[in-house]
Amino acid sequence: MPLNVVNISAVANRIGRPFAMISVTAVGDLALSVYICQGLIDWHKHLDEDELFLVHEGVITLETERGSLTLHSEELAVIPKGVGHRSGSTLRSVVVLIRPAVLTNRKNGHRRVQTLESDPLLEKVRLIRASQTLATPYQAVTLARVEDFDVLLVNAQDFGPSEIAPGHGALWFAVRGSVGIETGEGAGARLNAGDLTVIPAGMGYRLHAAQPALLLTMARA
Repeated sequence: MPLNVVNISAVANRIGRPFAMISVTAVGDLALSVYICQGLIDWHKHLDEDELFLVHEGVITLETERGSLTLHSEELAVIPKGVGHRSGSTLRSVVVLIRPAVLTNRKNGHRRVQTLESDPLLEKVRLIRASQTLATPYQAVTLARVEDFDVLLVNAQDFGPSEIAPGHGALWFAVRGSVGIETGEGAGARLNAGDLTVIPAGMGYRLHAAQPALLLTMARA
């Protein structure tokens, strides 16, 4: 069976109105969704879940109780649980959202009811700046943490090591460039910029890129 490849821009083109959301895939108990940010949504907070915002196209503003951020394409930020926030944009912007998909109010002991004045301001991550620390192909750098998953940036070039997808599957999202995926099941695929796939748990695979490519992946912290 071939791997299912999803293009983020194609998903966004199916969204008919701002702030409507389409769920794309899941890794463990995290869901990866796409929404259109245009206009301004009301202030809100999630007491039991972190949210990661990655701008795929356009530019958005994240207003929060811990400062405001402007995110451009290939920039991300995590809004921790319990922090009030809202997103907005004057442009039609495509945003990838990663957050828990399960009943997060059952995660006893992790609820955060209020933001403390001593909490630091939130910061954004520029993927291209983070990539400058990747001197070796298939080296990974941690960009952020969402719940118990680390979001990693990987520089792919030539053939990577043989790997086995973990129990939650292996998410690969091409940010820049193009990468091929070979599997032991004959279910290879090619990811171009803006494409993603999840390799099923237990499947062996190997990445290869003729030219340098930047990829996002996730791993349990």
